[in-house]
Amino acid sequence: MSQVLRNVCDDDDMSTAPQVSVFGEALIDLIVTYGGAVDAVCGGAPFNAARALGRLGVETAFVGAISEDRFGDDLFTQLTADGVNVDYVRRTTSPTTLALAELSDDGRASYRFYIDGTAAREIAGDDAHVDEGWILTGGLGLVLSPVANHIAQLVVERPPTTLALIDINCRPLVITQPDEYRARLNAVVAAADVIKVSDEDLKYLYPELDAMAAAHRLLEGGPKVVVVTAGSSPVEILTSKGSTQVAVPHVDIVDTVGAGDSFCAGFVAWWVQRSTYSDVHRDILSDLDLLAAAATAGVHASAIAVSRRGADPPYRDELNAELWG
Repeated sequence: MSQVLRNVCDDDDMSTAPQVSVFGEALIDLIVTYGGAVDAVCGGAPFNAARALGRLGVETAFVGAISEDRFGDDLFTQLTADGVNVDYVRRTTSPTTLALAELSDDGRASYRFYIDGTAAREIAGDDAHVDEGWILTGGLGLVLSPVANHIAQLVVERPPTTLALIDINCRPLVITQPDEYRARLNAVVAAADVIKVSDEDLKYLYPELDAMAAAHRLLEGGPKVVVVTAGSSPVEILTSKGSTQVAVPHVDIVDTVGAGDSFCAGFVAWWVQRSTYSDVHRDILSDLDLLAAAATAGVHASAIAVSRRGADPPYRDELNAELWG
């Protein structure tokens, strides 16, 4: 967050302080269907997560660079339409980053990125800092320099009054310096509270291990919680005190674009709805029942997202009120 955002938190009206600050990229997904049709939609993992949080009624700020071109205007407008605070977005003359998302016949998306000289590499503010609430980041935000080093430092040096969820969301085709990426990721993992990782991420990070052994290796790296998603398989939740699972309901998948981002938003939104900032002083992430309830909210948010074309996360009133306790 910029100095301006810290000042907002110091104002008398504390209701304006974001409950979640999302750092990372905003880009355009060029979605190519199995039949060959192409559709340009707003995307980027942190961008999608910020939109999802806004739709779920969470005070959310997106912190990132967005181009001044036509695509950038669309991204900026979409954030505001979903209730996301854009005061900490930096507009730049660099072009919008593009992602070619190719869909298989079962709706799974594989990505190729066009990133050289684009907005996703740029830092939104040199004095980023978050004093309270949640930080959410991941994806290209932990890959592309210089912004990746900037975000990693912010996570590592954040005060104890914040919680951090990292959605690893590996992009192997973009990771041109794997040793540097792994070193940065290890530092972030060690400092994080919650790591969300997919089975595909684990295959990249630990190709010699099966998924659960790899997840335990991540947990040994320092976070309080590791959450593993694997398509329609149950979500696995690992802590130092034990583990549990959350079932994934059957849904007719249109595509998987934004699925993990909606899961992260639902998970964080659940904690925000039931917690106060004072809770971050306690070990609130040690209770497996509470973690399962938060993951259930994430699963149902994700299930709605995959039933629709592109990154189209649910609104709060589309989810069963019982999910929020």
